[in-house]
Amino acid sequence: MMKIVIFAFLYLLFHNGDAAFTYGLENDLRTLLFTNNSYNKLTRPNAQVSVSAKFNILTLNSLSMRDQLMKMAGYFSLEWTDARLNWTADAAYSSDILVIYTTQDYVWVPSLSVTNSVDELAVISDDTVIIRVINDGTLTWTPGGVYETQCSTDVTYYPFDEQECDIVLTTWGYTNVEINLVGNGVDLSYYEPDGEWEFLSYSVTSTTRTAGASSLPQITFAMKYRRRPTYQVMNTILPLMLLGFLNCFVFQLPADSGEKMGYSLTTLLAFAVYLTIVSADTPTTSLHTPVLSVYLITMLSMGVVAILLTIFVLKCHFSTEDQPIPKYIRRICSIAKKLERNHCCKKSEVVDEIENDKKGNKGSPRKAFKPELSWPEVTTALDKFFFKVYTIIFLLLTFVVLFVFVIHYYT
Repeated sequence: MMKIVIFAFLYLLFHNGDAAFTYGLENDLRTLLFTNNSYNKLTRPNAQVSVSAKFNILTLNSLSMRDQLMKMAGYFSLEWTDARLNWTADAAYSSDILVIYTTQDYVWVPSLSVTNSVDELAVISDDTVIIRVINDGTLTWTPGGVYETQCSTDVTYYPFDEQECDIVLTTWGYTNVEINLVGNGVDLSYYEPDGEWEFLSYSVTSTTRTAGASSLPQITFAMKYRRRPTYQVMNTILPLMLLGFLNCFVFQLPADSGEKMGYSLTTLLAFAVYLTIVSADTPTTSLHTPVLSVYLITMLSMGVVAILLTIFVLKCHFSTEDQPIPKYIRRICSIAKKLERNHCCKKSEVVDEIENDKKGNKGSPRKAFKPELSWPEVTTALDKFFFKVYTIIFLLLTFVVLFVFVIHYYT
């Protein structure tokens, strides 16, 4: 008898469990909720509906500094409570049907929009995305898409820059009296890392904005990215530094070789090409000036000055011997003399020589002149002086730029 009772109990238990959910049971529940209770999807559930919003990032499609745009694929997780869809008090359904699914065509959904979108400005709407309704009246909706938003970029430290771009979610029509938007963070569970930008952090801020006499609630999802600089270092910064270093060696070419001007013009054109490349990636704005552009323009200016100095050196080299050497050139030679130990240029100076007579006796001293500075010697001295000055300026400028980049990148 005891075995029969236990068997009957187990049969009823498992039999009721298998038959808990049926099509007819859920259909009756839907009829009760949406028809019998006269559910109106245009009427909000409460006087003030609290809507929790979370943004789930999938991929960063692009972050264009020139256009100042961010294109990101993701979806919002929106959650709110509708007491009209609560069936926990109905014993006929509460234990058997815990969740039902519907779409925005049948239930009230908050009217929201991404207000800093540059692609299209419209209410978030997707009748193909199902809405999960739990028996206590909690609704979860996850509309998604590719959001292209405006992003004010700061290119001061390009290519070691960090950018912060926002996605601003705001109610459309509803004020903060009717809807209370609450930020619930950013989800990176399905985020695929980008090859150009490294995700650093995020922040969520709930504020209100004024539209006429109304205050509309809004949530700002701010994402901070840092550029991966390896590509730009290999293809922009290193070539620029090598070209700048080569620019110094124009003063090492002999004047008689006939290659000084061609060498100078070639390096100048190379700088002009790289200036075009860098300018193509930076936005056309005057709010921020890239350090790299300042460095490049300085190198370009030094290339122009090198051409002018080369013309001056060649003019000195091919001057005739009967032309007097100006005082300022002699001063440059004097400075070059102090910069090197074994100098090649000397001023003409008067020395006392002792004239010996034919018998070997010492005679009276006489004045004698050492050979005066020649134009070829001037050319050599100028080349050495300009080479040292250019090398020092290049090394100092490069060191300062690299120091600024390193300090910014690691702080």
